[in-house]
Amino acid sequence: MNEEKDNYFDVDNHSQTWDKPQAPIEKDGRSGKGWRRLLVVVVIVSLLGGSSAGAGYYAAQQYFGSHSMFGGANYIESNTAIDDAKEIATFYDGSEKTIVAIAEEIGPSIVGITTKVSYRDWFNNVRTSEGEGSGIIFKEDDAYVYILTNNHVVDSADELLVDFSDDNLIEAELVGADEATDIGVIKVEKSAMSESLRASVQPVVFGNSSAIKVGETAIAIGNPLGYKNTVTVGVISALDRKLDSANLLSLIQTDAAINPGNSGGALVNSRGEVIGMNTIKIADTQVEGIGFALPINEIKPIIDDLMAYGHVSRPVLGIAGRDIDEDLSELYELPVGVIVMGVYDDSGAASAGIKRGDVIISVNDVHINTIEQLSEYLENFKVGDTIKVKIVRDGKDKIEYNVKLSDKNDLKEMLEN
Repeated sequence: MNEEKDNYFDVDNHSQTWDKPQAPIEKDGRSGKGWRRLLVVVVIVSLLGGSSAGAGYYAAQQYFGSHSMFGGANYIESNTAIDDAKEIATFYDGSEKTIVAIAEEIGPSIVGITTKVSYRDWFNNVRTSEGEGSGIIFKEDDAYVYILTNNHVVDSADELLVDFSDDNLIEAELVGADEATDIGVIKVEKSAMSESLRASVQPVVFGNSSAIKVGETAIAIGNPLGYKNTVTVGVISALDRKLDSANLLSLIQTDAAINPGNSGGALVNSRGEVIGMNTIKIADTQVEGIGFALPINEIKPIIDDLMAYGHVSRPVLGIAGRDIDEDLSELYELPVGVIVMGVYDDSGAASAGIKRGDVIISVNDVHINTIEQLSEYLENFKVGDTIKVKIVRDGKDKIEYNVKLSDKNDLKEMLEN
């Protein structure tokens, strides 16, 4: 289901709580002492091994800069290497973790998801295709383990299988999914899991995606091409990216490698908190290192709705329409706005009296030019709210209707049935 959209695509085949720049190097006449301390840092790193390389690097940063990611602690004069080692340790305030530690901590909470979809070929024979993606364990209760993933990973799947760290494929059930935001939630029964697997389950901690900044460390963990718990590292490249008007959420851009199968995996900050869910990469031979993740703060309310209702309630008028721009307005002698191409039965629009051919020109006295503007404006309301809709009928008569907003999911069911 690699559906390509312009120059980007969803990266899959088929896919606890909610809750500085460097300063110039200043010569202070103590270069001998300074180099002694720097030499101590190098010696300590070589003695402690590769796992301590990060600490040594940041200690050196502290010496050369007036600010530190560890809080800007100052060096204290000391006479021994042991004192210097203790001093280096005090720079680390516990909020930052090594990439190794993050991979060990978060890795088991990132699962592989295999989907099976049945279809008929040209000869009407039933075939089955498989897709792969990733998922994030975010919650558990006495009966189930709940997993966050992308809608495009689980969409239309006849069978969902979750691959935990013990290489066991366990059948999962769809809790709910939302196509507009590409978010889905599935669950696995604990009774189907081994005792040791149940004991090892650890939901991730969600961070604050609104607080992240460009240049911060970004760690992507997922199952690209079926290779479980693959870790790639980069930075936050940009924030608030918008690639497709069909997706309602803004995106985090990162250069951490995101490949097919990473969809639904975690984007993690340097404190080991999940700040996003990997979802899209740019697909172009001229592009390298441009991937995207859904911000966790925007995902949380969607999760709440999916857990409670199995879908996300969104208010709509209950019409199908298209834009009337200036060219069409001049050609057909219609006002600029949204022309109603159809009205759903039993919708708020139908009950109010809106008809096919009406042109919506304003809502609550706010001028409306496009369907996109109409949809964005309705996001400010809830299902059941009443709004004032002004239309032009037959190209001349202006009429105002009070329309009670319908639930989009109810209208979709009516259309399908």
